[in-house]
Amino acid sequence: QDLRLGFTYPYVFNTPFGTDLNLSIFRRDTTFLEVNARAALEYLLPLGDKLSVFVNSRTSDRLGGLSAPTPGLADVDLLSYGFAVLRERLDYRLNPRRGHALKAEASAGNKRSVTGIPGEGGITEVRTVQYELAGQGALHLPLGGRSTIRFAGQGGWMVNDRLFTNELYRIGGLKTMRGADEASIFCSAYAIGTVEYRFLFEQNSNFLLFVDQGWWENAAGDAYVKDSPLGFGLGANFETKAGIFSLTYALGRQFSNPIELRSGKVHFGFLSLF
Repeated sequence: QDLRLGFTYPYVFNTPFGTDLNLSIFRRDTTFLEVNARAALEYLLPLGDKLSVFVNSRTSDRLGGLSAPTPGLADVDLLSYGFAVLRERLDYRLNPRRGHALKAEASAGNKRSVTGIPGEGGITEVRTVQYELAGQGALHLPLGGRSTIRFAGQGGWMVNDRLFTNELYRIGGLKTMRGADEASIFCSAYAIGTVEYRFLFEQNSNFLLFVDQGWWENAAGDAYVKDSPLGFGLGANFETKAGIFSLTYALGRQFSNPIELRSGKVHFGFLSLF
C-alpha cells in the first residue's frame, strides 16, 4: 500500500520563490509502516530550473504489537536537511522527443533507531547521523520524424553504519526496475541505467522497447548482499479521456536465475490530466 500526495505553489507573492510539500505513506502488509513528510523552499530560475532547500521527516515503525522481535527491523525516526537542483530542457514534458532533464539532491540528518521489545530484555536506542544522495536524469535524442532514443539513469545511496530493512530504498516495478515485482528489492544503494526506443504516434502516446540494467547493494544488518538485475521488454503509453495509461511487459533476471517467459511481469500505470 503506497500513497503519495504533493502540492506545489510557485512564485509566492510574485517573487521567484515557491513552496513544495510532499507526503508519502507506505505500508508493508503487517510488517511496518513508513510516513515521509517533506517541505521545500524553491528558488525558480529562468527556463524553469529550480534550486531548493528542504527539511524531511521520516518515521518507520514496526507493526504487529511488538509481540516478537523481527530481525532486521527497528522503529526509526530521521529528521534531515538538504538541498536539491532541477534542470529541465525538454521540447514537451509529457512525451518528449528531444532534450534532457536532471534532478539531484543531498541530505544529512539525525536518526534515532529503537530495537528490542519492552519487558523482554529491554530496548536499545541509538542515535546516529545519516547521509543520503539521490539523483535521476534523462537524455532524449530525436531519430527520424517521430522516433527518439532515450538514455536514462537513476540512483540513490544512504550512508550509516546502522541501517534497517524498513528504512531502505525499495526498487522494482514500472518507475525503477521493470521485470521485477513492485517495490520488491530493498537496498541501501542502487543505480539503474535505461535505454529506450520510443515511437511517438500521438502527442501523449508512444510505443517503446527498453532495456533496464541495474545494480544494488544491501548493507543493512550483518549480511551484505548485492546483485545486478536486468530487465527488458516492450510497452506503450496511450492517451484516453481520463488520462495517460502505461502498459509494459517485461522479462527480468535477478541473481543467477535464468530468464523465463513464465516469469514475465506486466506493469500498469496511470497519469491523470486536468
